[in-house]
Amino acid sequence: MMCGASKANDSASGDGKKFGVMVGKWDIQPDAIGEGGFGSVHLCTNKSNGKTRAIKAMRLNNELDREDFLNEVDIMKRIKKHRNICHILDNGTDKRFGYLVMQSCSGGELFDRIASKSMTERDTAIAVQDIIAALRFIHTKRVVHRDLKPENVLYKDKEPGSPLKLIDFGLAIQLAPKAYETEVCGTTSYMAPEVIKGRYQTECDMWSLGVMVYFMLSGALPFKGRNDAEKEAKIQAGSFSFSAPAWGSVSDDGKDFVKQLLNQDPTKRLTGKQALGHPWISNRATRGESPINEQVVKQLKQHAQQTRFQRAMRHKMAMLLTSEELHRLRNMFEGLDSDGTGTVSIEELNKALKENAADEAASKAIASLDLSSFDLDGDGEIDWREFVGGCVQDHHMYNEENIERLFHQADTDQSGTLSLKEITNLLGDDNHELKRELAAALDKARLEDNDPKNDGKTIDEMNMTKEEFKAVLRDKNPGQGGDARSRTKGRRANLQGI
Repeated sequence: MMCGASKANDSASGDGKKFGVMVGKWDIQPDAIGEGGFGSVHLCTNKSNGKTRAIKAMRLNNELDREDFLNEVDIMKRIKKHRNICHILDNGTDKRFGYLVMQSCSGGELFDRIASKSMTERDTAIAVQDIIAALRFIHTKRVVHRDLKPENVLYKDKEPGSPLKLIDFGLAIQLAPKAYETEVCGTTSYMAPEVIKGRYQTECDMWSLGVMVYFMLSGALPFKGRNDAEKEAKIQAGSFSFSAPAWGSVSDDGKDFVKQLLNQDPTKRLTGKQALGHPWISNRATRGESPINEQVVKQLKQHAQQTRFQRAMRHKMAMLLTSEELHRLRNMFEGLDSDGTGTVSIEELNKALKENAADEAASKAIASLDLSSFDLDGDGEIDWREFVGGCVQDHHMYNEENIERLFHQADTDQSGTLSLKEITNLLGDDNHELKRELAAALDKARLEDNDPKNDGKTIDEMNMTKEEFKAVLRDKNPGQGGDARSRTKGRRANLQGI
């Protein structure tokens, strides 16, 4: 399954008129992997880097559908930084369809894991921790999901310990401060009583989570009925029990966790922060607490001293780490992310690093760190991927095999050289500063190599060889020796204005 997909009953044949605005950047498979009332979901491949994604084609039958689609795009762009939320990567519209390109999630639905009855109570707590983290993050943005259920939670992949991703923000809304929503919508079995009454805020998602956990632990829904009216009556009465045989093996903490989420009073219901601190979560889904030693600080300091290009490539290199290494670094970040929001500010990271320092030497080294370099997209928050990128050790960064893999991943036209466009496509960054730094680094590498072949060319015309790519990545003194461009009159004129 892919993010945004629901299971298809039949394979939908491709519509030749579909996807017209998207085909310039994406190769789209004609057969649907998911289909529903909204439209269809297809696999697609990025033409510039070969990565597989999922594209959701949503029918736009009228102006209201178009408004809803644009609302979903806007909300997904606001919340795309969290590791437990399916990220939007591209979007577009034509006369009949709206298109969302999203991360691929090949691990399948949480619902299928529940149905297979293969999850222990500890497995359930670990999964729920991921969902709480996603909800807590969107709630800080005043975003309400409004359709939380197991079918809308996917595993990123089939690897052990794969993170869960919250999907389908088609019913999501963003509330103004202190505002209430009145529209009744969602899946009845998971609706909070205040949604049925037509006056609610973010707390309604925590009720839906309570219904999910009840279902995950017992295999049954707490509020049953022959129709929606009967279900709504039971929801508003708050009538559920733990009398079924399945609850006999569930811990008291598990039952208490469900009870506190299914509180009729939204103001007394567990918040995201309280849910993460509840014993059922904290005692079973232990967050990482890896101490920060001097070696880790050394890597962080080297990261801060590198150019934007080198830092961005280090971030890409991090994705080549083994699952075990990524898991270790993710645990380290989660230990620093004390409130479980999935991101930390520069100030919070600095404080957390000091508090988790393994010894006095590490603490002193942390004090001299410039952590602003971790914030690659400049939004003032550091997510786990940005943190992991800063922790990549030199033996990974300068490893011949890793550099080769990155080079060939970027060289989409298989020319044996990299154009500026191929580099910026790889990094997903067309930033002015990145181009300027890359121009200086390339010029420096060529001066040191006494290579005149690119004299008179602008940076947009230059092609980087594999050896130059390695030299720019491995330059440990990128800021030394002055601006290489100022040392050659012919090149300086052509590199101005970048």
